Amino acid sequence: MARILVIDDNTELLEMIRLLLEEQGGHEATLSADGAEGLAAALADPPDLAIVDVMMPRVTGYEICRQLRADSATANVPIIILTARGQPVDRDAALDAGANDYMVKPVEMEDLLARVASLLATGPPAAATAPAQEPPVAVQAPPPLPEPPAAAPEPVVTPPAAPETPSITIQVPISMVRTPSSAGGKATIALLSLRGGVGVTTLAVNLGATLAQRGISACVVDLCPSSGHVALQLGLRPQPSWSGLIKAGSADEASINSSLLRHDSGLHVLASPIFPVAGGGLPRAMAEEVLRILQRRFEVVIIDAPPVINGAALATFNTASTVGLVVEAEAPSIQTAVGTMRVLKHWAGKFQVILNQTVPGGGATAVAIERALKMPMLGSLPFDPAQARALASRLPLTLSDPASPLSEASLVVAQALLRAAETSAATG
Repeated sequence: MARILVIDDNTELLEMIRLLLEEQGGHEATLSADGAEGLAAALADPPDLAIVDVMMPRVTGYEICRQLRADSATANVPIIILTARGQPVDRDAALDAGANDYMVKPVEMEDLLARVASLLATGPPAAATAPAQEPPVAVQAPPPLPEPPAAAPEPVVTPPAAPETPSITIQVPISMVRTPSSAGGKATIALLSLRGGVGVTTLAVNLGATLAQRGISACVVDLCPSSGHVALQLGLRPQPSWSGLIKAGSADEASINSSLLRHDSGLHVLASPIFPVAGGGLPRAMAEEVLRILQRRFEVVIIDAPPVINGAALATFNTASTVGLVVEAEAPSIQTAVGTMRVLKHWAGKFQVILNQTVPGGGATAVAIERALKMPMLGSLPFDPAQARALASRLPLTLSDPASPLSEASLVVAQALLRAAETSAATG
C-alpha cells in the first residue's frame, strides 16, 4: 500500500480519484483542494507518489513540481501531472518542471491506476538537474484532512400490505407491494447507469407511478445536470426545479416543498432544470440536505441518479437504502456496469442489478450478465412495444396500461427493491 497525495481544486474529481486509489488500488489517499496547502502537506510529510493538477489558484502544478524537486526530502517522489491542455508544448512543460508522467483530462481512471502502479513499481527516473527557480513559496502545513465518513444506509422497514387498487389488473399478488409508512419505515431507492439510453429515467417514472397508484407517498428526484426527462415523461413542465435551490444558496424544508411538482397520480417530482446546468449540477452538501428532507416527508424516495460521478451522485450513494444498477443485454452496457462497480466498491453492499430490455430479442443472457458482474440479478424488465406510445403520450405505461408486460414487471421490481432496501437496513 502506497501513500498518495492528490492535489486538485476540483473536489468531485478528488473524490473520484480517492475512491479509485483506495477501493481499487488499495492505497492510502490524502486529498488537497488547494495548491499551496497540498505543497505544504507534501513537504511536511513526503508521500510515496503525488498526483497534481496544473491550473490551480495560488500555486500552479508546475510550481509544485519544481519545489518538490528542489527539496531533498521530496526530490525523488514520483509525480503525475493532470491538465486539460494536451499540446506537445504542455507535455514538455510538465516534464521540464519535474513531473514523471503527464495525463490529459478527462482522465481514464483505469489508465491512471495503471500509471500509478507503474511509477510505484519502477520508482522515479534518475534525478535531473532541477531548473532554475524562485525561492520556495512560504506556506504553512494545513491541519490533517478529515477522512470521509463511511456511508451508512438509511433505516428501512418493509411495510405491510397496501389495499389493492381495483382498476389495476396484475398477475402478482398485490400483497407483494407493501406500504413503508404502515410499518414505520422508509426507503430511498437510487437508479443508476453511467451509460445513457438504458432506460433509467423510464424505470424511475414507472416505479414511482406504480407506488403512487397504491397509496404510497413517493417522490422521484431527477438529479441529471443536463436537462433530465422525469417531468417530461409525466407531461409536467420542469418549473420549478432544483436549480432554484442553487440560486437561493440554501435548501430548507419550505424551499424544497415549493420546488416540488405533483402529478395527477399523486406522485411528486423534484425536477431537473429544463436547460443544462454549467458545472457539476446540484452540489454534494446541498443534495444530501435535500434528500434528508425528502426522506422525512415521503415514504419512498426514488432517485434518478446522474449518469456521471459528481457531487450529487456521491450524495445519492451515501443516502440511498439500495442502488439499482440498470443494464442492457449488450456488451457496452455490461462493460460500463463492470467499471461502475469497480470504481464504486465503497457502496458495493447497496448495489442490485436490474436488466432492462429496451429493444426486442438478442443480447446476452441473464446468466452471462450475472457471470460478468459477479452478482445475481434482482429483476428484469421485458421489451414492451407499448412503451414508445407511452413516451409519446407523456403518460407512464404503468398508468395507461397497468396490465402490460412492462407494467407488471415494474410492480415486481418495485417489490424487490423495497425488500432489498429492508435487507440493507437490517444488515447495515
